[in-house]
Amino acid sequence: MYYLFKLGPVPLSQGTTQVQVYLRISESGEPAAPVFEAEDDVGLRALLDGVDAAEVRCEPALAAAGAALGLAVAEPSQAALASCAAIATFLAWGQRGLSGLGSDKALLFVQAATEYWEARPWTHWDDSQPFEVAVTGPLTHTFEGCVFHMGDGRAGLALYFKPGALQMLMEMQARGQGDAATSLPAIAVTLDTSPAYAVEALTAAGRAPRLPLPLKTGPDGISVPTTLESLVLVAALRAVARLSPTQQEVLSNVVAGEAQMQVRVRAPAPRVRN
Repeated sequence: MYYLFKLGPVPLSQGTTQVQVYLRISESGEPAAPVFEAEDDVGLRALLDGVDAAEVRCEPALAAAGAALGLAVAEPSQAALASCAAIATFLAWGQRGLSGLGSDKALLFVQAATEYWEARPWTHWDDSQPFEVAVTGPLTHTFEGCVFHMGDGRAGLALYFKPGALQMLMEMQARGQGDAATSLPAIAVTLDTSPAYAVEALTAAGRAPRLPLPLKTGPDGISVPTTLESLVLVAALRAVARLSPTQQEVLSNVVAGEAQMQVRVRAPAPRVRN
């Protein structure tokens, strides 16, 4: 069985023109090549090329266009929904200039971000409390981390390269220099509320209803984390997700090629909120 999905609108790289992205994904989660079109009927016809229409089902959002082509509507399998969520994340990364991380990293970040979102560490610690995040392996460094959750619904985790960076950040903000924070060397993951198509796909798959956006900051501004830094962020998200007021130290392992990194997170005493 195959399921048809629509994601978008997605802007084309060469201009402001927006298109829809149509996907055919097997019941086990294997995607075919995406189709970029402006109209549902054209996109669905392209996806039907080479397959038996009797073996194809539309997601409910494509019911009208699917009916015109004689396609039945069915709720997609969980594997197909998960694959669609990962593809939506990768497409959204492309909009933000992050596609160089690769689709495999999108799946890792989606899984880790879901664990982090469900744990809600910001209910025990706030963004002024430094965590010790010690990494050993191909990348060896001790970061100063913090969890955050903002009023606009975004959340995330930041790992600063220099000790004392969190104090520097708060001092900058107190002086009205909030924009200067992007000059502090750090890697981070923001769980964002847009674009809507990615958040909807993640929600439908039972993942965190936020788009995980890895980023790197420093004197040259905002850039993309390296592969090793991305894996550190994945491991740190998972480690922090396992912390609690009674479990304030967690060790997480991550594979980097043939090598292995360890990420040990030590949390400060929890700060109870009213």
